[in-house]
Amino acid sequence: MRNLLDIKLLSQTFETIQNPDQKLDNAKGIAQMYSQFENCIAVLSDMKARKSFLYYGDIAGQLGLSKQDHEIRSIWEDQLLNKIHPEDLQKKYRLEFQFFQHLHTLPAEERMDYEVITKLRIKNRDGKYVLIKHRLLYITSSDDGSIWLALCLYQMIYDHPEFEVPQGIIINNKSGKIIEQNEAQFKVLLSSREKEVLRLIKRGLRSKEIADKLMLSINTVNRHRQNIFQKLNASNAMEACRMAETMGLVT
Repeated sequence: MRNLLDIKLLSQTFETIQNPDQKLDNAKGIAQMYSQFENCIAVLSDMKARKSFLYYGDIAGQLGLSKQDHEIRSIWEDQLLNKIHPEDLQKKYRLEFQFFQHLHTLPAEERMDYEVITKLRIKNRDGKYVLIKHRLLYITSSDDGSIWLALCLYQMIYDHPEFEVPQGIIINNKSGKIIEQNEAQFKVLLSSREKEVLRLIKRGLRSKEIADKLMLSINTVNRHRQNIFQKLNASNAMEACRMAETMGLVT
């Protein structure tokens, strides 16, 4: 799933960004402010430059993280991610993929209204799993609609009955609308016919061969192909097959 996120996030075009240096500096200021005020770890990722900027609150010491790297040549903060429970890490990537897909259905001006909130198990400096709250916000897009800057926030969840954090949701902070992580949603994303067409695409068949095998017109097959690419937000057949396999849509 992380590989798919890499494909989708890093293959965006970023055609035009007005005042990029000023916007990046403003975003860095926001990230640093969060880390100081909330004692969290803030990670600002630049999809175009393929780098991240890290700001450490006191939680870093509790997790045994080095504060040496304040800029890394990756959009993935692996020093921290490698401490997360493997099951929770996959849940995080899957929800972020759903989030990315959802944002591309929205006008750019509405994207900042949404964020992901996830409860994660992470190893502290003693090697024991503790709970943290992870938040993901996409805060800036390029003029062509590509998602440019993302902010991740990692906060400790302290042991108190009133400190409830959802397992994983997408939430609209403006309206209060909640989109829960729904495994069933992935299973019904494609129709049975679209899955059938995709399996044949995966086997290397061309549209004419698929049409003959399924006794359909070539126009119908091409329409199914376009629907598949649109639903999976894929740019080609290989990418669509990889995404569908990862999401469990085809085997």
